[in-house]
Amino acid sequence: MSSQPLKVLFLSSDTGGGHRASAESLAAQFELLFPGTTYDLLDVVTKDGLPPYNQLVQHYKHLSAHPQQWNLVFKFSNSRAFEFFFDVSNKLLCEKAMRKSIMEYNPDVVVSVHPMMTNVPISCCEKISQETGRHLPIFTVVTDLASAHCLWFANGVDKIYIASDECRKLAKERGKVPDEKIIQIGLPIRHQFAIQADLMGDRMSLEGKEYQKKVRESLGLPVIDKKTVLVMGGGEGVGSLLNIVDSLYVEFYNKGIDALILVVCGRNEKLKADLEARDWDTVLAMHHERKYSKYRSLSSFSFQSCVSGVKAPVAMSSGCMEGSVTQQIKRILSSSSLGKITSTNAISDMSDEEEEVVEDKVSSQSGIAVRAPSPVVNLPPMIEVDDVDDEVDDKAPSDEGSEPMDNISSTKPESAQKKNGEVKVVGLGFVTKMAEYMVAADVLISKAGPGTIAEAASLSLPVMLTSFLPGQEEGNVDYVVSGGFGAFVSDKDPVRVAKEVGKWLVDEEKAQSLSNAAKKCGAPHAARDIVKSIGSLTLKWKQINDDRERLNKAAEKLKLGVTSYEEEESIEQSLSMAETKLSS
Repeated sequence: MSSQPLKVLFLSSDTGGGHRASAESLAAQFELLFPGTTYDLLDVVTKDGLPPYNQLVQHYKHLSAHPQQWNLVFKFSNSRAFEFFFDVSNKLLCEKAMRKSIMEYNPDVVVSVHPMMTNVPISCCEKISQETGRHLPIFTVVTDLASAHCLWFANGVDKIYIASDECRKLAKERGKVPDEKIIQIGLPIRHQFAIQADLMGDRMSLEGKEYQKKVRESLGLPVIDKKTVLVMGGGEGVGSLLNIVDSLYVEFYNKGIDALILVVCGRNEKLKADLEARDWDTVLAMHHERKYSKYRSLSSFSFQSCVSGVKAPVAMSSGCMEGSVTQQIKRILSSSSLGKITSTNAISDMSDEEEEVVEDKVSSQSGIAVRAPSPVVNLPPMIEVDDVDDEVDDKAPSDEGSEPMDNISSTKPESAQKKNGEVKVVGLGFVTKMAEYMVAADVLISKAGPGTIAEAASLSLPVMLTSFLPGQEEGNVDYVVSGGFGAFVSDKDPVRVAKEVGKWLVDEEKAQSLSNAAKKCGAPHAARDIVKSIGSLTLKWKQINDDRERLNKAAEKLKLGVTSYEEEESIEQSLSMAETKLSS
């Protein structure tokens, strides 16, 4: 069937940038594949919906900035009881107004990219079809990767397009959508990602690496031959980016990793200004002093002092008083390691909560403002086996007493001096060439937004996730981790984020594995393939609708007896063609 222009109506809302971005990516493909196509975007819930649903856009920013409130709203609304109440109330009170709004655009096809605009608009399209005698097809494109809201999955659509097996399962279980209506293609992303994916090819190949350098040069990056990390926090620059960037800088510097850190600040002008004015020598010094103070405080702590009641440093006394010693005794006795206790492994055996108390109090005593790691994430031991050599220079003097740390490091032979990494940090504003920046990067650090994950996967880019919206984005974390192309470490523990990313940068085999896994999950041409499917079905319905109109007119003429022999032949051919199309 030849391409013809279409009138497309997208149903969406600005509750986050992902819905509009998906609509725009699909619209761009309609314009490419069906020249002359026009499209409009309608937020039918805000325009014609009931409160509080029609006020969701203005409250979204507040809710997304308060994850626990968002979690409450998401879980309450993601239930069968709410789904039933929402559908019934809106159909009774809003369907007529929504139907009128849709008819004003006179579209050939309706495409919903928002979960609140499926069930009621389906009823609207059905009634429009009955009133006009022309079938108005409606399609749903789910813009979530895994933990999708139940309102997405309404069975009355012509087709529903999803990105994962998790969504297929939800569609069948929650929406009772049959398999023949479900098409699993991928998340629609901007066309520039498909272009860059085709140009780059295999990221880890020699050709892919050469193309990466070419893109870095075209972006005007200060270095093109060093490992590059792209740090994002969403379109508004949300997230604990500054703490993460500080930790990355310190980790790369200490581990001798030459790297470029690109920070997408979005609309957060303060963050961008802070990065530009940041004194990285001071950041390194503060990190050094923090570790030195911590070990100095811990060196005077021992298991015996806690058990015997000897006064311990303030940083540890609370841990003893809160009953942690009893737990330590049980663990120590069960492991038969009583005689091996030292101040170091005693503190390593502490719970995450206790370790947080120690770091927080030590930091406050030293007068350095440092955010303690979150107990949400399981922290590694105080000194990991593979980090011992790297952290020797930062350890405090032993209990026996020795010369200061600076003197220790200065007495090392020149050949034993560890090479420090050359690290550059560049703050970016609101980026328009995101595909090129993802090509330039070796690792992406971001929140668990579905669009960002899909874009990274399309370019075989490993992902470190640091935050997510409870409920809505939890499944996205599982999607990345189970897909094997990334990990999750909370942004409340930026040090651990930096350590994990540092390991990826120096391990070529790990980088290859992550990139290959990302490529398997990527779908750079998803928007094109979705539009091909929607456009083809819409044109078929358009042809059938036109044939029906001709047949109805011919039938009226037959009733009036004003047809000629040639017209009767034409009617018979039209009937035959219509029957063939309907059967297919």
